[in-house]
Amino acid sequence: MMKAEFENALKEFANTLTGHVSTEDGQWSVKGFIDAFRNVYTISSDTKIVSKILEIHLFPRIIGVMWAG
Repeated sequence: MMKAEFENALKEFANTLTGHVSTEDGQWSVKGFIDAFRNVYTISSDTKIVSKILEIHLFPRIIGVMWAG
């Protein structure tokens, strides 16, 4: 696969990932965290938190593409 073909395929794949982390109106599907005492905490913009949420939601999709290809 040529570099340009790979880049286009990666962009197309990335566009499909939005639906796995957001609702139809563009809001995050994960709204917060609940602790053992049932306290609810909203998600901050901390990059570690956001990256972990993306990892949890998107990792299975990425692995699926790797096994399919």
